[in-house]
Amino acid sequence: MNPFLKTPIQYWVFSCIAVLWFAMGVMDYVMISYKIPTYMQSMPEDLQYWFDRRPVWFTGVWAVSVWSSLLGSFLLLLRRRQALRLFVLALVGFLIAALWSYLSDAANMAHMQSIKVHIFNGLILFSLVYYIFFCRRHIQTGVLR
Repeated sequence: MNPFLKTPIQYWVFSCIAVLWFAMGVMDYVMISYKIPTYMQSMPEDLQYWFDRRPVWFTGVWAVSVWSSLLGSFLLLLRRRQALRLFVLALVGFLIAALWSYLSDAANMAHMQSIKVHIFNGLILFSLVYYIFFCRRHIQTGVLR
């Protein structure tokens, strides 16, 4: 039996969207971690300064969050239930990093108080929570094995 026949088309659409969305987070992480000049120059100077002086543990938590969400997205394409654990791990990492960002000196920077930053962080939070429920629903229906 072809496994694609019993899997709803919406599942594949949302799984592909997840890969693209979370790949953007990985790209952001890589560009900032390797200090790609054109990418860094597009940021405000205070943000560049903050990224240069962020603690090592923050970079580790951020890495776990972005890479686990991308890996979870790929596991969705492979229809593996382990995607749920990776999305939960990504959510925990995101919450730790976001809370620290808002409670640290970075919270006093003008860009951290902009509506764009709040909206973007809200989108990330929403997408991680959405994909956790997405995984749970598809585990129950048997799509994720």
